[in-house]
Amino acid sequence: MTGILKVDALQNNTGTSTLSFNTDGVVTHNKIPMLKVGSNAAVAMASNDYIRYNSFAGSHVFDGEDNMNAFNTLTSTYTIPANCSGLWYISASLYATTSNVNQLAVNVNGVREDAIGSDAGASHMNQGSITKRLTAGDTIQIFGYFASATTTQGNPYHTWWQMNFIG
Repeated sequence: MTGILKVDALQNNTGTSTLSFNTDGVVTHNKIPMLKVGSNAAVAMASNDYIRYNSFAGSHVFDGEDNMNAFNTLTSTYTIPANCSGLWYISASLYATTSNVNQLAVNVNGVREDAIGSDAGASHMNQGSITKRLTAGDTIQIFGYFASATTTQGNPYHTWWQMNFIG
């Protein structure tokens, strides 16, 4: 059995709009879980540790957002929201001085899992990205790994962390 369903929008059972379709066939979503956070200050770090991403202010990150209220600015931890298990695109950038960061890594539930940026400490900048399958309730942090003490720098151009739910 085949058929054609002609609609401009879909709603869930409570009447909330979930998807829209324009005349060009582009599908838009009412809400796509997203995080973009920056850092508000220079932070001295003596050992491999999580990066202190902690600010949504425009002076610390361009277009800061946590549309699911899932980010803890005190611990720089994002908790994957309920009903958001699936693929996530994760990207991060860090500007550091004193000593260069060798690698940025995604830590899931306190365990180092994936390197997303690695330059063996060749520059003050380190950035990278990965697509990763995550489960609702997972806690995510971005860690910096380095050979000697370093200072991370808050900078809207160079120090930020972004996550987007892609399905």
